[in-house]
Amino acid sequence: MNNYFFSKSKINLVLLLGLSLNFIGCERPKMQGMEKPPEGNVSISTTIVKEGNFSAIFEATGQTQAFSTVQVYARVSGYLQKRFYSEGSYIKEGQVLFTIDPTDLQNALENAQASYEVANANFLNAQTTYNRIKPLVEANAASNQDLDNAMAQLRVTTASLKGAKSTVNQAKVNLSYTTIKAQVGGFVDKSRIDVGTFVTAGQNGFLTTIYQSDPIYVTFSLNENQRLAQEKAIKSGKLILPKNGVYDIELVLGDGTTINRKGKIDFISPFVDSSTGNITYRAVIENDDHVLLPGQFVRVKIKGMTWQNVLYLPQKAILTSDRGKFIFIVDNNQTVRIAPVFPTVWLGDNVIIENGLKNGDLVAIDNLVKLRPNSQIILKAK
Repeated sequence: MNNYFFSKSKINLVLLLGLSLNFIGCERPKMQGMEKPPEGNVSISTTIVKEGNFSAIFEATGQTQAFSTVQVYARVSGYLQKRFYSEGSYIKEGQVLFTIDPTDLQNALENAQASYEVANANFLNAQTTYNRIKPLVEANAASNQDLDNAMAQLRVTTASLKGAKSTVNQAKVNLSYTTIKAQVGGFVDKSRIDVGTFVTAGQNGFLTTIYQSDPIYVTFSLNENQRLAQEKAIKSGKLILPKNGVYDIELVLGDGTTINRKGKIDFISPFVDSSTGNITYRAVIENDDHVLLPGQFVRVKIKGMTWQNVLYLPQKAILTSDRGKFIFIVDNNQTVRIAPVFPTVWLGDNVIIENGLKNGDLVAIDNLVKLRPNSQIILKAK
């Protein structure tokens, strides 16, 4: 019995000693950035934070859009007599597209003109009567009642004449509507109604659509952060816009073709799209060669702006942690320290830094994974 308890106590003692040794041998993990600097000096290359000017380019995915989309409707009823354009072709402003049979409206105009002639004859007769009676009344050769009657008849016939004239004018306008012309130049869609069909004026008389493509719109989006950064840079004088408001706009088509145009940004959406977080921009650009067609998806590059007096660094100097972007700055005592930075725009191998640096700072650009705060460094010979 005693041997049993002795043996059990001995085993427990061995287990406790083993556990103690295990705890002693396990080192508590350190938080990121708190690791002990590696033994020995780290050899690094450096660069100096500089201030400079760069061409500013904003890139986005966009889509072309017709400058105006004009739906063509019949404004009078009648049989569609003829179509004068080739569907899908480019037409000029004022070009005839359709004609509607003018017979009924021509007859209506002739009737209106006949009514006008009757109204005019009645007016002339009333005017003659009035002019004859007026001096007779003044000579007491006719009564005032006769003059009043003549004046009333003159007013009635004057009104009738004006009404008849208006009817003639409207009949002329209606007749002119039987020739349907293009209100703008552009590419015209297929006909929605076949020749020979009776068309009704208004919504049921939709004939075709014209897409004006010179000039042409390009719509694109920037996210909210890009918009805020852009406005901040403009207000601070770091981002200079073209004085005349004309941008160089480069469009990359689906097949890789690059097209360069001049244009202006004529619209910025006053709200953020809640579903995407983006803000819509629209540029109007020249397209006299009609290479661009409405509805094309394009890659948009907006040029013509300048980043002025901005601090920049090589991209390779910037590291990322769970707290954001940072760099290693070299201090005078040949050690390094972490400096958080806020990069804004990537320019090839460089990146513009909004804050966290000053002109002349010395920054490490290689062997970065070996560096820790307060690491002793050796500068490589340049």
